Amino acid sequence: MISMAGPRPPVSERRTMNVTGAIRDRRFGPPRAAWFPIDRPGRGRERRSAELHGQRINFEVDSLGRPPDADSTGAWRLTERFGLVWARPIETEPDLPSLPPRPSSTLRCIAYSEVGARADYDQAVLGLVDPAHVPMIHQSWWRRSDRRRVKTKLYSPSPFGFTARAADAFSSTAVYDLVREERTVTIEFRLPSIRLERVTARGFELINLTTVTPVREGAVVLRNLILCSDPRAGLLRPVLSAAGRAFLRQDVAVLERLDGRGPHLPLVFVGDPDRPSAFYFAAKAGLARAERDGVAFENPVEPQTLKWRT
Repeated sequence: MISMAGPRPPVSERRTMNVTGAIRDRRFGPPRAAWFPIDRPGRGRERRSAELHGQRINFEVDSLGRPPDADSTGAWRLTERFGLVWARPIETEPDLPSLPPRPSSTLRCIAYSEVGARADYDQAVLGLVDPAHVPMIHQSWWRRSDRRRVKTKLYSPSPFGFTARAADAFSSTAVYDLVREERTVTIEFRLPSIRLERVTARGFELINLTTVTPVREGAVVLRNLILCSDPRAGLLRPVLSAAGRAFLRQDVAVLERLDGRGPHLPLVFVGDPDRPSAFYFAAKAGLARAERDGVAFENPVEPQTLKWRT
């Protein structure tokens, strides 16, 4: 691995990327040692096939929907988490980065959606952390209004990434108003490409998980999964899953307009809305150093309060 210096906004920097892979800027592209979701467990024993990093993975799931420890080729390690099958190369030890802890067994899946896209991997991941794109891309009657307000969030380092907590009462998602007033909303980003939103209140918990999987160079799969402690919410699964697909397709429409150009664009970070994007590249740099030197990951993200209008 090539050591990288983490970007400090504002930054304007252009690097070239050899399409043959002989010379590659290590800021760009997915880390191969990381866990990525590749499928969902099925019912009963099933043979499955999935693609990751341009390679085919063949595996089976048992009657409980749990994958074995390795695929049939012996090249991949598999595990189950959040109702998804995750994979990483078996020769990479230890887990770096590790997966988030398992959710409570009381949570049930109330929505699942996935959409493929022709897109640069890092451009897709930036959609998980960039707050500035939300009012321009995600317009839905059930999610937000046309009003713009100043949002203030507290960012702090967390395992292999960073976590945002609202510093005001404003929530951009009207659906959350249905939850009790004492609700707490946190959004964690964890390398390589995991966005984990948690909503908790007295006797209530909801997890909204969004991920980006690098199928092959120039192709990704976006997945969204919602788990909830209220069993009645399962009745909304068809509606919520359809809404999730529509939400992801809004991102895909923009990503495919940028197809193939992501690694060649300069990194320019300006103001508070771009700080989370800078955090992402800085965290990737820290991960690359840890993998190269065989040392513990040192998180470069420092606590900050960020504001923007959305």
